[in-house]
Amino acid sequence: MTTQDVQGATPTTRARHWARRTHRVLGVSAALFLVLISASGLVLNHADALGLPRSAAGRWALTLYGIELPPIDSAFAANEVLFATVADTLYADGAEIAKGVGRLVGAMAIDPVIVVATADEFFITSSAAELIERYAPDAGGLMRALGTDGQRVFVELQHGYAELDPGQMSFVSMDALPGDNVQWSRPATPGIEQVEQLGAAALGLAINWERLLLDLHSGRILPAAGRYLADITALALLYMCFSGIVLWTRRRP
Repeated sequence: MTTQDVQGATPTTRARHWARRTHRVLGVSAALFLVLISASGLVLNHADALGLPRSAAGRWALTLYGIELPPIDSAFAANEVLFATVADTLYADGAEIAKGVGRLVGAMAIDPVIVVATADEFFITSSAAELIERYAPDAGGLMRALGTDGQRVFVELQHGYAELDPGQMSFVSMDALPGDNVQWSRPATPGIEQVEQLGAAALGLAINWERLLLDLHSGRILPAAGRYLADITALALLYMCFSGIVLWTRRRP
């Protein structure tokens, strides 16, 4: 049927032609959305088996949701393990160790343990960074730095120094260091992957693949536009149902 034929046709014929064209266009558009809904729903049915609740979607997902990674307060490395504090929580290579933790002042590997210190606490971990002991000594002031001479652990205080025995969990103050060969722990600079790992850990994997697919499935992944897109698709499907019935009952002569 040409354009001229449609213009010269009866109102019923023109309405049927318009319904046929819109039915086709809306059908293709809605089909794309339905493929997305069907595929995401199929994957969500097996979310646990696929490990989606335990898999972070990545930093790009945080950007999609408009969420910024929480800042790293402090970081030190010992025995190739990155110890860092984010939102008052201590992490070792992204694994949570303890909550309610202040800024770190150092981390030292003293075989067979690792000593991590804040201004008022010690955290003794295994060489694999598993927490063994949390110890808050009566230091008589804040601790400023953590060091070692290779065998013993020393702490710089506001006034003087102290020696920590990780095995006996003893803390002895002293006026001066026993020698000048003490190496002090220095802050570490986390890499991009470590920053993302710590951010995901601090957020508790809030943006995991299961949540991402759920929001994609429901249209909530784009807060306002997503809902409107889902509404438009639903209306399009309703229109296709009615226009399809009309086209079927009023076949072309």
